[in-house]
Amino acid sequence: MKTLIVDDEPLARRRLKHMLNHLQINQVIEANNGTEAINIISKQLPDLIFMDIEMPQLNGIEAAEIIKQKHPSIPIIFSTAHENFALKAFDLSAADYLLKPLSINRLKQALAKVGMAQMGDKITVKKGNDVIMVAVDDIICMMAEDKYVTAYLSDQTLILDQSLTELEQLSNQYLRIHRSCLVNVNYLQGIHMNSNHTPSVILNKIDLKPVISRRQLATVKKLIKQL
Repeated sequence: MKTLIVDDEPLARRRLKHMLNHLQINQVIEANNGTEAINIISKQLPDLIFMDIEMPQLNGIEAAEIIKQKHPSIPIIFSTAHENFALKAFDLSAADYLLKPLSINRLKQALAKVGMAQMGDKITVKKGNDVIMVAVDDIICMMAEDKYVTAYLSDQTLILDQSLTELEQLSNQYLRIHRSCLVNVNYLQGIHMNSNHTPSVILNKIDLKPVISRRQLATVKKLIKQL
């Protein structure tokens, strides 16, 4: 599925592209304003368009009016930081209207509306020079370290570009036990207290014992009692 992101903010385009990649929508093209978008659409005919509204040269509403005249069957999902354009957007038969910052769950809902829901519970990760798909179930824990997040599996570690906040929204299997760590609740085995009386989780299939914050200790204990 070919998807076009139209936004004048490179970071916003990058974040949405990462979120779409997580949902196995990997054929993504970009435009930084409405004029560029119209030129790209005439050549590449995307299956779906994510459109920002406030952009230079030609804003999202103006661009959508032209696009709908030429290509009425292409669904447009508006993505903006402003609520006040919603009525105008739906006058143009918008498929959905998303407010920034976007969340994975809200994005899934929008994709479902246009018949392009998530194809599976997988996540994109780096392995050397390759980008591969890994099942959510296979990731035991994820830890933020420097500029990257490391995913720990039973047989390997992999590097993620996304933040823990983005990753946390991908599945309700992930529990934040510390501001720098998510664990897959399906691998929780117990709690370890070190010599300093600092609690950490015991996880199945790996020796790593991530520290539990005091705020999350009660939640982890409750989950373990349910095992």
